[in-house]
Amino acid sequence: MRKASLWLAALAIIVFVVGAIVFAGCGGTTTTTAGVSEPATTVAPAEFTLVEPGKLIVGSDTTFPPMESMNGTVAEGFDVDLMGAIAEKLGLEMVFKTEIFDTLIPTLKAGGKFDVIASSMTITDERKQEIDFSDPYIDSNQSITVMKSSNITDRAGLAGQKIGVQSGTTGEAWAKENLTDSTLVPFDTTTKAFSSLQAGNVAAVVNDLPVSAYIVKSDSAQTMALIEEIPTGEQYGFAVAKSNPGLLAAVNQALADLKADGTYQQIYDTWFATE
Repeated sequence: MRKASLWLAALAIIVFVVGAIVFAGCGGTTTTTAGVSEPATTVAPAEFTLVEPGKLIVGSDTTFPPMESMNGTVAEGFDVDLMGAIAEKLGLEMVFKTEIFDTLIPTLKAGGKFDVIASSMTITDERKQEIDFSDPYIDSNQSITVMKSSNITDRAGLAGQKIGVQSGTTGEAWAKENLTDSTLVPFDTTTKAFSSLQAGNVAAVVNDLPVSAYIVKSDSAQTMALIEEIPTGEQYGFAVAKSNPGLLAAVNQALADLKADGTYQQIYDTWFATE
């Protein structure tokens, strides 16, 4: 009788142990040789976050031809085409949203409206404290534009004059530092600054060279003239929120791929081809 009891007890222990092992195998964890439980499977985190799934929403001051401007309801320009190519590389649909330049950085930081800034934004140490920039995608100096009828031919002729600038830009910063004998008139768009120049309300406009050169060249009446290119060594970058490093890495990789496969050069030639 005692032997039977011992045998039944041993059998019960074996059943319990086997059952425990089977139950553990059906659960969501595995046990390492050190006795530490780990997840049986690991779900890879998302590479980056988007305001809307499947869409790359771009914030831009679309009054800056040939970089970005509106043709009716459609955005066009160098930045638009390049960002469109980046979105395609990422398998996303690009959507451009117009914003005033001064509001781009705070709106991006607040989140919920757009994923990236593509607005001919110069990379600066001050801006890098608030946002992250992509690798540079184009070089740009500053410039001074006047009306040919003004007979102003150099920077000295701007003393005592009103100078148009776009608010919040590096052009405005340069003018504040270097044109101390002039009165700066800030505008919320570059287009308004040049309209004011043509209307005779300001004597000159300080602005990014590629855009100024395009505007002067596009003037059918040829009434304006670039009187100075100002070497500043500026470079433009796309911008993303500091909380979205995955998107920054993806944009940089796509930009590098576009340069390598010749797409970047094709887009550049479309907007800046020279004879």
